[in-house]
Amino acid sequence: MAMTSYAEKYREPDYKREGYEKRRKIRNFLLLNLGTLIVALGIHFFKYPNHFALGGVSGLSVVLAALIPAATPATAAMVINALLLVLAIFLLGKSFTGKTLYASTLLSVLLVVLEKVVPMTQPLTDEGLLELFIAIAMSGAGGAILFNLGASSGGTDIVALLIQKYTSGDIAKALWMADIFITISAFFVFDIKTGLLSATGLVLKGFIVDVLIDRFNRVKWFTIITEKPDEVGSFVTSYLERSCTRMQGVGEYSGEPRWIFFVAVDLQQAKILRDHVKAIDPHAFMMVSTSSEISGRGFRSGF
Repeated sequence: MAMTSYAEKYREPDYKREGYEKRRKIRNFLLLNLGTLIVALGIHFFKYPNHFALGGVSGLSVVLAALIPAATPATAAMVINALLLVLAIFLLGKSFTGKTLYASTLLSVLLVVLEKVVPMTQPLTDEGLLELFIAIAMSGAGGAILFNLGASSGGTDIVALLIQKYTSGDIAKALWMADIFITISAFFVFDIKTGLLSATGLVLKGFIVDVLIDRFNRVKWFTIITEKPDEVGSFVTSYLERSCTRMQGVGEYSGEPRWIFFVAVDLQQAKILRDHVKAIDPHAFMMVSTSSEISGRGFRSGF
């Protein structure tokens, strides 16, 4: 009975839960637009003026625009993305998410709008290496935001899904080889300096994106040893709305019964859980570690 009353005490009313879900959806939609905008700004202001061919649709569009006088990088990217979207819709069906469809379309539109409103005929500075780092950082940050929402800006991600569905080939190797081919072409289409900067950027891009995604996905893993299992368990499931695992143990020194909880929460909930456990059981023992690879209900489904 005590457990039920405690759970009811920390269970939010339905209208608050509905309000939270609505705010979460609005927040995710705004983040989806923000991530796409960051990617578009990085491409338009830093990749395109410097002819950085770092692979992917943006790199391919840079090369094609140089080879086709009537084309611009933005229009080339729009055509490529449009073709890939059509293929994805007809060949992938439900496995092609609406978020990626929206982000890919928005990115193409933003690039064309930026090209018309703020045309870039030359780089912002004469520091090519600096602009390369900024281009990679912006694309990585925007891409990490989209990845964290279960979306992407399309392009080579669509190609990866098609390869996965219709072949048994190594997706990562195929995409890596395509990116290398696009980057090598910069040596011949532009000049050695641009080619070397593009090659450097290609190597750094994967590393920076992995680091940013790792930071976005960080969660806290709690191991809690307590004498008040009902209070801790009810708070985790009813207030934090997280699941947990509870095991019974015995203190080796005291011989007294103890309960052990294993809980994974996001960074915002970590401080709440830590402070609450301290408040209800000052003698509780907690071990907290950081992880970016948690899968299961309430967390990412895969990596």
